[in-house]
Amino acid sequence: MKTSGKKKPLSEDLKVLDADLAMAADMIAGNAATSLRDGRWVDLVADLAEANRRCQMSLHEAVEKALAHGQSFESLAGGSHLSAEYLQEAYEQFDGAAAARPGPGKDGREPWRVLG
Repeated sequence: MKTSGKKKPLSEDLKVLDADLAMAADMIAGNAATSLRDGRWVDLVADLAEANRRCQMSLHEAVEKALAHGQSFESLAGGSHLSAEYLQEAYEQFDGAAAARPGPGKDGREPWRVLG
């Protein structure tokens, strides 16, 4: 993961994505970690499932914004160690409503999972 020392101001639409990422990270590092330490398995699974849904939606939005800024599936896939074909197919087939469902739809499909 690359980081730079400088933070440039974010546009309003990127502030929303940033807030979603922060919330997902907090759910994992805070809520889920506490649930694990306390042995609250139901809460752990619920926290991780919700964080996963938020990450999936953020990932889709990030790809969308990267494409709008001139990136290609090839460049994005290379940086994430995925095939460009897989990334493009996952992006195109992503269903935001499916990510909000508590499980697979009637067709048995789940929203995309990028497992690397």
